[in-house]
Amino acid sequence: MAIFNGTDLVLKVQAVDGAADEFKLMHSTSCTLSMNVDTIDVSTKDSQGWRDLLAGQKSFSLSADGLMDFASAGSSTDPDELFTNMMGRNSVTFTFALDVQSGYKYTGSAWITSLEITGGVEDAPTYSISLEGTDEIEQASV
Repeated sequence: MAIFNGTDLVLKVQAVDGAADEFKLMHSTSCTLSMNVDTIDVSTKDSQGWRDLLAGQKSFSLSADGLMDFASAGSSTDPDELFTNMMGRNSVTFTFALDVQSGYKYTGSAWITSLEITGGVEDAPTYSISLEGTDEIEQASV
């Protein structure tokens, strides 16, 4: 089993609708990929008190947090660019993978459903983003 540093796990997002490249989120401090399968209850009187289930719809979501900066460095995506995509109601393409070339990567398309920017007194400003997947997510070896 390969153990790695969580710092190497990144979420890359297409900054502008129609852009060819995806860049990792600027100053990201954490990222999460959640995959789910709904269940359908098909229990009957013949189930002898046990619940019977079928697999239903599959879904996935992503989230990330980071330190706020409105100036993109060209090799990263800043929250301001994501805001523009969100307000334009554009889906984004993403890659969730190790920042190094090994292991698996997950790619797909998602809608930005939430973008928060927070600034506390005498605290570093932060952002938080949530994305809901649309269509299927693909897994590939790198």
